[in-house]
Order: sequence, then C-alpha cells, then structure tokens
Amino acid sequence: MIQNQTKFNMNKIHADFSKKFLIFGVGALIVLFEIALAKWSLFFTAAPILSLCYIFTVVLLRPHFMSVATIISLALLAELLGGDMLGVRVTTFYIAAIFVQKQLALNEHDDFIAHWANFSLICFGVVLFRLLIFISLYFAIPNLSMLAFQIGVTILVFPIFFVTISVLFSVFETSTQRVD
Repeated sequence: MIQNQTKFNMNKIHADFSKKFLIFGVGALIVLFEIALAKWSLFFTAAPILSLCYIFTVVLLRPHFMSVATIISLALLAELLGGDMLGVRVTTFYIAAIFVQKQLALNEHDDFIAHWANFSLICFGVVLFRLLIFISLYFAIPNLSMLAFQIGVTILVFPIFFVTISVLFSVFETSTQRVD
C-alpha cells in the first residue's frame, strides 16, 4: 500500500515537472517571437510585450505551473536577446506575477473584462516603470508615442492569449482526467 502511494507521488511529481517544463518551453518560444516582431518595421522598438501577456494569463489561470524560476528565466531571456536594460524586465515581471498571485487570484470568478482591465493596468505599470528607469539612467525621454503604441498593441493582443491559453488548459485538463 505504501509503495503504491509512493509510486503515485513520484508519478505526480514527474507529471508536474513536465507540465512546468512545457510552460517554460512555450514561454521561450513566445519570447523569441516577441523579439522577432521587434525586427519588423511596423513594430520597430515598440513590439507588443507578448511575454507579459503569457505570464499574466498562466499565473492567473494556473499559478502552480508558473514558478518563480520560470518567470525570471523568461524575463532574463527577453532582456538578453532583446537588448533591454538588464534587471528591469525581470523586476517588473516578478512584481506583476506576485501581484497577480496575491490580489487577482483571490477574485478568480471575475469576468473577462475585469481581467483585461487588470492586465491593462499592469501593462501600463510595467511600461511606466521601464520608462522611469530609462529616464533615471540616461537623462533622456524616449519617443512616448512609440510607448503608447506598445501599450495599446499589447492590450489588444491580450484577449487572444487569454482565450487561447484558457482553451488549451481546458482541453489538456480534460484529456489528462480521462487517462487517470
């Protein structure tokens, strides 16, 4: 009896690790796609922050799959490959994830519009924090219209992420429940 219970616990640990690894792999692909979008002339220097959309959605829907190491490594990958200021994206994403886990997860029964509004505020806060760090380091103000464009496109892309990830989680959740 105890041996079967231990075997079940080990299988659950391996399954949880594989799900977390899959979440990280998809996040890394999203970061690479975000950096690729920054090379397009349409989004030059103002690509939508797709990694923030992804982290917000996963932390909101399944917080146990998004570990702190995943958040930090995805943000660090985006900073290193995207040429961002080191530490700024890591700090803002970590603070945003903590805020989502502590405050917004309590209101898990909110409707989509409430989640979209909360994401909009977090997106605005992330860009504002990055702007303040940039101004304090370089004593210059960047093109604010490009930042407004970045915020706007990110907020418009969020529903696509939210619906897609919600559907994927529900599909994979029902398929794994049938197997067990």
